[in-house]
Amino acid sequence: MMPTPEPASSAAEQFYGGALERIRKFMLAIAALALVACIIFFRWQVAAGFLVGAIISYLNHRWLVSAVDALGERLTTGQSRERGGVIVVRAVLRYVFIAAGAYVIFNVSHAGLYGFLGGVCLPIAAVACEVAVELHGALRRGL
Repeated sequence: MMPTPEPASSAAEQFYGGALERIRKFMLAIAALALVACIIFFRWQVAAGFLVGAIISYLNHRWLVSAVDALGERLTTGQSRERGGVIVVRAVLRYVFIAAGAYVIFNVSHAGLYGFLGGVCLPIAAVACEVAVELHGALRRGL
């Protein structure tokens, strides 16, 4: 008896379902490359600011994913372990965390602030890479 082939939608669901993990990996890879570039081409203040911004961006992304998952679970099943107020407070604290980092770096070094802003923009670069991967998958494999 021959196994039945998986439907195309299953392959597409698996491919697109891995987007968040690919974005995380892109963030780490881009951060490593950009940190090396900052060290080579700019002063240590820019590199340190970039590193702080990249860490905050990565943590912010992880927290955002968990908040969206918790909120989605709360809305669809009502069985979430987290209370609604806690989800909202965590969302606000993410932006307070970013603002505090920018404020401290701005007061310490303007060059560090430029690196910090580059690090905070890391998710944008990672999402752009994910768009390219998904576009390639759609055009090449018809997903």
